[in-house]
Amino acid sequence: MRPLTYVLPFALAASGAFGQVRIVALGDSTTATARDWAPEIKQVYSDCLPGALAPYGISAVVVNAGIGDTTTRQALARLDRDVRSQHPDLVVVQFGINDSWIDVDQGRTQPRLSRSEYRANLRAIMRRLRRDGARLVLMTPNPMRWSDPYYIKAFSEHPGLLDVNEIRGIDRLLDGYAQDVREVARSDSVALVDVFDAFEHYAKIPGQSIEDLLLAGDGIHPNQAGQNLVCRMLTARIAEMLAPRSAEQSHP
Repeated sequence: MRPLTYVLPFALAASGAFGQVRIVALGDSTTATARDWAPEIKQVYSDCLPGALAPYGISAVVVNAGIGDTTTRQALARLDRDVRSQHPDLVVVQFGINDSWIDVDQGRTQPRLSRSEYRANLRAIMRRLRRDGARLVLMTPNPMRWSDPYYIKAFSEHPGLLDVNEIRGIDRLLDGYAQDVREVARSDSVALVDVFDAFEHYAKIPGQSIEDLLLAGDGIHPNQAGQNLVCRMLTARIAEMLAPRSAEQSHP
């Protein structure tokens, strides 16, 4: 595994002195390539990042380590195989929807992971990657909306879990997990991209709704417009992280 001293070449990578910045996107199905199940999504955010970063003078290789239907517990278990083996300079981490999800169709009444485990897993992931010298960006999960008839029926048959009659009922638990990401990022001094807040803000503009950013009939995953929004936000944050360090290195 790469020694900690590799953090110095990373500081110069944006200026091209040491080649490309290597980025790994670690997440669930909102990160994973969607071509096999949602062909209308031509590019997920990791696909568009290299091109979006190029105008900032940042040459990047982006590895998509998203796997659908996974939680931070599974991410932690596969961290060595899927992330650390790539020797990333920067890792983007986005989880929460599956961690907070209740498998009501399987007779469950509690989230897959408690919020305390969710926070602990995020911190464990960050701790391991920081030891390697990688930098980190945490992203909140995107909000959801009731759209899939299967889940509407499943939760309507189990009142008291998620309210299918309330527009934000599907986010009742996810709200807390998104807040956990913000608090972990703040307490651990990690860069944050607040996707959840951005989607909600988008919906406050007259004539717009969160459904504009989610797959029709799904209501959980970002559509192409949603992926593009995430890419723009993430691009700006990464450029902000790299450009100042490059400038400092160029002018000691």
